[in-house]
Amino acid sequence: MVQDKRRVAVAGLGVMGAPMARVLLRAGFPVTVIPHRSRVAAEELAAQGAEIAGSVGEAAADSDVVIALVPALPELTEVAEGVLAAGRPGLTLLNMSTVGPAGVTELGARLSAAGIAVVDAPVSGGPVKAADGTLAIMASGAGADVDGVADVLGALGEKVFRTGALGTGQAAKLCNNMLAATIMAANAEVLTLAAKAGLDPAQVREIVLASSGGSTVLDTWVPRNLLRDTYEPGFALKLMYKDVGLGRDLARQAGAPLPLANLAHELYGFCTQGPGADRDYSYVSTIFQDAADVTVATGEPRRKD
Repeated sequence: MVQDKRRVAVAGLGVMGAPMARVLLRAGFPVTVIPHRSRVAAEELAAQGAEIAGSVGEAAADSDVVIALVPALPELTEVAEGVLAAGRPGLTLLNMSTVGPAGVTELGARLSAAGIAVVDAPVSGGPVKAADGTLAIMASGAGADVDGVADVLGALGEKVFRTGALGTGQAAKLCNNMLAATIMAANAEVLTLAAKAGLDPAQVREIVLASSGGSTVLDTWVPRNLLRDTYEPGFALKLMYKDVGLGRDLARQAGAPLPLANLAHELYGFCTQGPGADRDYSYVSTIFQDAADVTVATGEPRRKD
């Protein structure tokens, strides 16, 4: 291990946080992990060289950077309270969660008064890119603060975009997720039509990728999920619903029309009412498949669970 690298604590060891902690360990960073809902991920990381802390405050007291990878603003606020409790000026809270611009800027003001820097750097790319350190990262905050965590961001991401003032990284992430949510619904609609019309949806996907309608969703998520009729996270549908809702809030504040993303939000909201909430966001496709009574993966009538 390279001893001159600063210690990084990771709060949130879910489908993104755990692989990102592994990437940091491989890059030579001393890493402290903080168990939350389960100790399993923390113990697996400890076997690879991480230290386990009993709380955010304990981890922050001995770390230079605390990364937060949590589902929503209440959990991020808990992490921030732990960082404040450590009472260590010069520490950086690196938020890599998606919680909306307002929450991040409010926390930034609170922590900066205590001498703690806040950098907002939400990520995109899913668990696969989290595991190999090739995420897209949207970093925002004071230039010197972002510079101070550039080594950490560089280890975790293939592309690091500096978006400007604190909170603008959140706005950029919401733009991405609203588009991804809308594109997923559009892919589901068209591939359901293809199956119902007697076409092979897998071939239609190849045609579209070679034509003008291609997208990352069609290239990666569709074959992994829709064409296999399996919807395991991935990126949980309830989190996509939350993110698009944050995007709607941002659009209202900015005075921007959002008819397509509004419709997508309604579709995802419908899916959160049943077992789909914890499944991959591609589960939204089942709305279309159920309505047409066809399974995209097989062309057969839709099975009823």
